[in-house]
Amino acid sequence: MTTYLIEFGPAWPVPPITVDYSDPTAAARLVAEHAIPHLRPVLAEKGRPELADCYFHANRGRTVGAFMHVDLAEEAVTRFCPARLTPVNQPAAPVS
Repeated sequence: MTTYLIEFGPAWPVPPITVDYSDPTAAARLVAEHAIPHLRPVLAEKGRPELADCYFHANRGRTVGAFMHVDLAEEAVTRFCPARLTPVNQPAAPVS
């Protein structure tokens, strides 16, 4: 199964998205492009606008994920906006 419905935590105003994970790097970029415009105002309101420079990371089993911001200078990682990943059944390909 490579297609997942991603639903974000209730404290974050990000609408769900369905993503093909056959290329995990492309999928993570797509999730970030989708979510960051929704996250940016919330992060600014919380006084942490720098966290919008982040990426989406899903666990190996693709059951949960979160956004991560890495601050190399401070040697710190911040995780926020947890998400649940649910496999989505693909319709069967037509038989010719």
